[in-house]
Amino acid sequence: MSEDGPEYGYAADARPLWDEQNWAAEQIRILLRAAGCPEFPALGGFSVNNEEPFLVAPAGVTDTTATARYTAVLTSAGYRVEPFPDDEVMVQAWPPAGQRPIPPPRSLWRRACGECGEQMTRVESAASRTHGWAGRCADCQDEHLAAAADDT
Repeated sequence: MSEDGPEYGYAADARPLWDEQNWAAEQIRILLRAAGCPEFPALGGFSVNNEEPFLVAPAGVTDTTATARYTAVLTSAGYRVEPFPDDEVMVQAWPPAGQRPIPPPRSLWRRACGECGEQMTRVESAASRTHGWAGRCADCQDEHLAAAADDT
């Protein structure tokens, strides 16, 4: 763990990636999202655990169509994929042998708020990039949302 934040950056939903296992699970999520697979909590949306072998399962369905799609996507990316014992919809996935985490450049982790100029926290910076905060820290985002609410 780094004093500057999670060693491997943040997931798309601003979740910290503290270790290689979290990073590897996020790589599976990235592949499945890019292939157009819905993510939990959507019905049939995938979920991925953070331990190897990584378990990938569609939520709330027993149809194996989603499982076949996950298998095809992951296999084409070099993952070894096998059915989970005694479960028709869950699969186990192992990353390709050469897959190694690459920590993001530190310059991408820390940003100044576009409104007040103060350094944002790691979570604020991630939210600014992925959740539409438009380069604002949490305080400036709160002010922006309050002003927008007043205008309506």
